[in-house]
Amino acid sequence: MEKTAARFIWHYAKIFKWPLFAMLVLLVLGQTCRQFVPYYLAQLYDAVANFATKPQLWQDILLIIFFAFVLQLAGQIIPNIGFIMVSRVAPLLRTVVIRDVFDYVNQHSIAFFTEEMAGNVSNKVQQLQSNTHDLFRHIIDSSWTFFYVIIGLVILSSVSLWLTPVFIFWAFLMALLGFKLGKTLHLLSKDSGSRQSYANGMIVDSIANYSEIKSFANFHFERLNLLKALRMLRKAETKEQFGQAVVILVQHTAVVFSFLAFLLYTIWLFSKQYLSATDFIFVNTLFMTMSGAVFNVTWMYNNLLQVFGRLNAALETLAVTPDIVDAKDAKKLNIKKAAISFKDVGFAYKGNRRIFDGLNVEIKAGEKVGLVGASGAGKSTFIKLLSRYFDVTSGEIDINGTDIRKVTQDSLHKHIATIPQDVCLFNRSLFDNIRYGRTSASKEEVIKAAKSASADEFIKQFPDGYDTKVGDRGVILSGGERQRIAIARAVLKNAPILIFDEATSALDSENEKHIQKSLSKLMKGKTVIAVAHRLSTLREMDRILVFDKGKIIEEGSHEELLKKNGKYAKLFKMQSDGFVK
Repeated sequence: MEKTAARFIWHYAKIFKWPLFAMLVLLVLGQTCRQFVPYYLAQLYDAVANFATKPQLWQDILLIIFFAFVLQLAGQIIPNIGFIMVSRVAPLLRTVVIRDVFDYVNQHSIAFFTEEMAGNVSNKVQQLQSNTHDLFRHIIDSSWTFFYVIIGLVILSSVSLWLTPVFIFWAFLMALLGFKLGKTLHLLSKDSGSRQSYANGMIVDSIANYSEIKSFANFHFERLNLLKALRMLRKAETKEQFGQAVVILVQHTAVVFSFLAFLLYTIWLFSKQYLSATDFIFVNTLFMTMSGAVFNVTWMYNNLLQVFGRLNAALETLAVTPDIVDAKDAKKLNIKKAAISFKDVGFAYKGNRRIFDGLNVEIKAGEKVGLVGASGAGKSTFIKLLSRYFDVTSGEIDINGTDIRKVTQDSLHKHIATIPQDVCLFNRSLFDNIRYGRTSASKEEVIKAAKSASADEFIKQFPDGYDTKVGDRGVILSGGERQRIAIARAVLKNAPILIFDEATSALDSENEKHIQKSLSKLMKGKTVIAVAHRLSTLREMDRILVFDKGKIIEEGSHEELLKKNGKYAKLFKMQSDGFVK
């Protein structure tokens, strides 16, 4: 995605070049017709003034009225044909922009979405599509207005060359004035756009975490934070609105004084017989419409700057280069079994201490490995690096001897099924949430997966069964029910690599034992990595890795580690004695 507003707009201008060109031609043609209406009105005035002494002018009067009518009608109908085209193209433009921005944003790494509030990102996407539409509208409006002024200048020059330098000098001063004022508005609009995004982001963030706000009774705290953001937004918008009012006042005042000066100048030309009475009326009528047009050009220029400011503010957030990208020659991963190797892996989060330094781990195809350790020991980072949510800073991670950076991210993720501790469900039906594991699955396959995860029984208790909407983030389900849906999703995906991140932590002992049977079937022939604080769940693992400060200090089976009487044995004894639940 283009990183500046100018390039971003040019990209879509090339896509819609022919409709835009046709609309512009129609608008310019329509305004050209309207430009000549004052000429016939001036002739009509002259003919009517002489009608008493020359009655034969009646036919000329009718002919003049006819031409004025036709030109005025064409000036109204032709531009409206262009506006009808705009009404057809604008929704398509908006759709294409949202599609492209959505595609690009989803290329970003997990780090991007952890650093940016979801509300801020969604607001920036909305800003891009709405301001792109507004910018094209302003460009079209300012373009035909600009040509309207140019055509008027040509007409004025054809009437008298005395008018040309005066009008050019006046138009230059108006444009210069608009440019100076527009720079100030540009900065003000950029600031208000940023403040608006921040405030909207806070609202979305609060709504998304409503349960936390409620449980901690922190509504007033969140309200105060929002009011602070809204206060800053109000100040920024007040400055912007005040700046716009000043610009309008200055420009309108300049137009009024300009018309007075032009009127006095044409009176002098008329007195010197450089202008006829008809030309005098014509050029002053034309100047009145043109002075408004020049004002509109400068005002539209200011609007363009404001929209550009908002576009650039949105692009500064969204159009950053993704941290994780596919290599140019990346191939699709296509395997049935997976052997995993961490080779001298080093990694550190941005601005934080180093997590791994020369980590080496070999996991055989079909091996079941458990990860144990205190919070911050490196277990979750191990999983995130394997899924390539972050790139290693040194060393490499291989699957069947292939560096995961040499395969496409999509193909890598299709070979990994993760059952997380904090299950994220879409506000869709239970059926759709399960089938998310494989969107092409049939209804029978979805139900079979639900039964494997012991989810079918509680799903059928809902009046709408599998068609039941789960609410935001699965709010209508208990923690255990959400995890069973996640397990069913993983069953349906049937990936060669399974990752359990505290997969049974929200289940009671009875349900856990019931689901363990399903998980045992699911794990057959697959490479399994399981993170668990409840060490009893790791008894069936072939090997357990004990992490401490990014290093593996112990490894072996459950029984072997108990015999070593080390850190794992100590943790297990604490849990068995009831100190750690």
